[in-house]
Parts: sequence; structure tokens; C-alpha cells
Amino acid sequence: MIKSEAFPSKWLKAADLKGRPCVLEIKSAVQETVKFKSKEQRKTVLYFEGTGKGLDLNVTNWDAVVEITGQSDSDDWAGHVIEIFPTTTEVDDKTVDCIRIRAPEQADMLAAAKAPNLPSAPEEPPKGDMDDNIPF
Repeated sequence: MIKSEAFPSKWLKAADLKGRPCVLEIKSAVQETVKFKSKEQRKTVLYFEGTGKGLDLNVTNWDAVVEITGQSDSDDWAGHVIEIFPTTTEVDDKTVDCIRIRAPEQADMLAAAKAPNLPSAPEEPPKGDMDDNIPF
């Protein structure tokens, strides 16, 4: 078992990409409260077709989405196709893994129609009566 399997997250991480870029269609961009190092912040979170995990945006990735889509309002990003890719950045004098966003190649945009091979967000247990009489 690897760390991401032992501690599933509802957020996309660089490790989820397994070293490869991934072309995705934006399903929605919503404001959510995100907790990081015991601090809560309101951030825009992208959700994609085919995966339940979200990508919380920093300023660098926000600007990349604006440039790719040509839309400065996040309400207009749904349906646009982007490419996410793993890389590194400097934070507090340390090199850390991160996800960045760029425009996909034309051929990659066509391949975005098939479901990406990304992990889903952890599912919540079902609610309600689980004592159904199922004959199999």
C-alpha cells in the first residue's frame, strides 16, 4: 500500500498523476473552504468530468486557466479542456511536488473524451437502512 491509498484525499495531488500529464474537461469551478496546515482559506476548486477529486487553485493555476479559456470569470470555465501535469515548486526554501496547468495539444483534447485514469475521492459510507432483503 502507498501513502495515497492509506490516506485518501478528496484533492488531486501530484502523486495521483503518476508522473504523467492528464487532459481533463472542467465540470465546475466552485468556492470551497480548504484546510491547509491547520489554516482555512476560501479557494476556487476545479472539478473535472470523470473524477471526483478537486483541484484547489493557487494564483498561478488560476491565471493559467484564464489564459487557456479566455474567460476571466470562473463561472464560464465549465466545458473547457485543460492539461494538468506534475512538477515541483519552491515553498519555504523547500522543493515540493505540485500540479500545474497548461493548454493541451490538439490531439490530447480529442483524447479527453475518454475517462481519465485518476483516483476518485473517497466515498462516504451509505446512509439509511442496509437490511434490505436481497435474494442474491
